Amino acid sequence: MFNFDRIDVNKMSSNDNIGKWSLDGVHPVTFPALRYQNKLSVNVRSAKSSSLFGKLGNLKSEVEPIRMSPSASTFNPKTDSLHASMRPIIMLAQCFSMFPVSGINTPDASYLRFTWRSPKFIYCAISFLGSSMMTVFNILRIISTGINSTKMTTFVFNGTNLIASFLFLKLAMQWPCLMLTWEKLEKELSHRHRKVSKTSLSTKFKIVTMVVMIFALVEHSFSILHGYIKAEECAQFRNDSDIIGVYFQSQFPQIFSRIPYSLWTGIMVDIINILSTFSWNFVDLFLILISIALTDQFRQLNNRLYSIRGKYHFIVKAMSEWWWAEARSDYNHLASLTRQLDSHISIMVLLSFATDLYFICIQLLFSFNPMRRTIEKIYFGFSFGFLLARTTVVSLCAASIHDESLLPAPILYSVPGSSFSTEVMRFLSQVTTDSICLTGMKFFSVTRSLVLTVAGTIVTYELVLVQFNSGQQNNALNSSVCEVK
Repeated sequence: MFNFDRIDVNKMSSNDNIGKWSLDGVHPVTFPALRYQNKLSVNVRSAKSSSLFGKLGNLKSEVEPIRMSPSASTFNPKTDSLHASMRPIIMLAQCFSMFPVSGINTPDASYLRFTWRSPKFIYCAISFLGSSMMTVFNILRIISTGINSTKMTTFVFNGTNLIASFLFLKLAMQWPCLMLTWEKLEKELSHRHRKVSKTSLSTKFKIVTMVVMIFALVEHSFSILHGYIKAEECAQFRNDSDIIGVYFQSQFPQIFSRIPYSLWTGIMVDIINILSTFSWNFVDLFLILISIALTDQFRQLNNRLYSIRGKYHFIVKAMSEWWWAEARSDYNHLASLTRQLDSHISIMVLLSFATDLYFICIQLLFSFNPMRRTIEKIYFGFSFGFLLARTTVVSLCAASIHDESLLPAPILYSVPGSSFSTEVMRFLSQVTTDSICLTGMKFFSVTRSLVLTVAGTIVTYELVLVQFNSGQQNNALNSSVCEVK
């Protein structure tokens, strides 16, 4: 063995990137050093034929540093962190009485707080009481007049939005702790992983939010227009000049069948309905955004792993054991983050899939009813298409987390025998046996195969609903323009 005590450190040049250490009886060993992101990688080329290095056989013959271009690997907390990217989305949600967490405009997650006395929570509580009132009136109407598909749909709509408001209130309490964990992991991984996409996370979030909210606004506008045209026809049939009053009473019969109508009451009820509509869309939007953020973290790790492939992608470069230990540790941290996130939003995932599945089935059921107006056909087609697209995007974005978690396996299978180590074995075992994905309260895992399962479920339940609702479909043509279902 050679003696490290004989190394003359003072003879090393502080300005050069090459440090030469003199060892007695041994040819000089050169350690080319490469600095990136404040981490030092050493390119070690060991002469295994030399008897001196016989006991260092566990060192890999070729350890190549992963070169990261400064422009590609720069992590900008203002655009790439989840805290900064979610800032405009949470501010939008707070305008509609959701997500009452404080400290959104602060530079990092350490300033996030949830307080019961904040104006945001008071606004949220008022909206929650309004949704509760709508749900209670729906229950009373079903009890007093009987149940049908239209009344049940209104009840499910208000009830699920009431639950969604409560879930986001609960998430707001846990959000500061979750963001601290996420931000700490982001900073740690940013030193080793390069950005895969040139588009920042903040830009992706803004694009997705704009698309979803614009489509939701168009859908709600079609709904108002369709209701107004029905109210206008009904007002003409009754010789009533108050079209707005007819509109409010026909849109919210569960309210105005029990309390007298007034304009300000109609406006207040309509505002609560708008807040509920936003809540319904925001649940799916939030799941899409959080899935994109988590998928990006796995994608950066996979990009680092796939960068060690050889020229023809058949051979993986020999890497040191510490490199594989570091990669496995990063993967394990992301797996732990996924499980922590799932523990907070799994109820939300279940609510989203259950609600979307119900409304897809019920809208398919309503499609068998005759539609007399062109605007009604346009509204139904757009609403159903938007719902179907939104459900599909939620499923695929959430399933991409599981897809990305499996991608390290081909690289680990390709590690040559000379480089195979305990760390590689542990890494491969975790990738192949650990199920990393979002779940619906552990009832189901959101994977790509779930999309086909949901499609099969829709077909099955649709056949049952068609038979159950056949009587209502037969009487649809006989209903008058002013009949409230």
